Amino acid sequence: MIFYICILVAAIAFLAYRYHKLMYHFRSVKAGKLYRSGTLGPVGLWVMHRIFRVNTIVNLRLENEYVKGGWYHRQKRYCERHGIRLVNIPMAQDTPPSEAQIGQMMDELDREGSRCLVHCEMGVIRTGMMVVAVATRRYGVRDQGVWQHFPLYGHKLDNRRQRVREFILRCSRATDASASMASSQ
Repeated sequence: MIFYICILVAAIAFLAYRYHKLMYHFRSVKAGKLYRSGTLGPVGLWVMHRIFRVNTIVNLRLENEYVKGGWYHRQKRYCERHGIRLVNIPMAQDTPPSEAQIGQMMDELDREGSRCLVHCEMGVIRTGMMVVAVATRRYGVRDQGVWQHFPLYGHKLDNRRQRVREFILRCSRATDASASMASSQ
């Protein structure tokens, strides 16, 4: 009996570990509307599409990253086969999004029936900045609440990421006008 319990515990631990790797840095930003993650493999894409009903994937990785490991080709092929809209908003690492990039992300969220997944390679810095920009403008998140949408997963906001830190802090101090605009939408 103890042997079977050990086997069961080991199997559950293995499945939990695999799920974590399949849904790399996955989080819900606004359930039913916006999700975030790192680059997902085929099973992670299936989960996002079939379970979370994502119909738009916003890729923040640069074009020169597309060849690394064949992930982009697989993601694009999956989207084409399943009728998922794939939108590329390339952002350089450790560089805050421009107003045009934020606007493009907001436009995708505004599309009728849109359910978006936004990702970069690891789902941390670029994805975090885009999510914070959207959460402060659209969902009224402010002050310390921005850090809930910017988990570092072991990364650091050190001196080389000063622009990232400044961007997040600027978003956290959104004006009352932008907060009321965000809450009205």
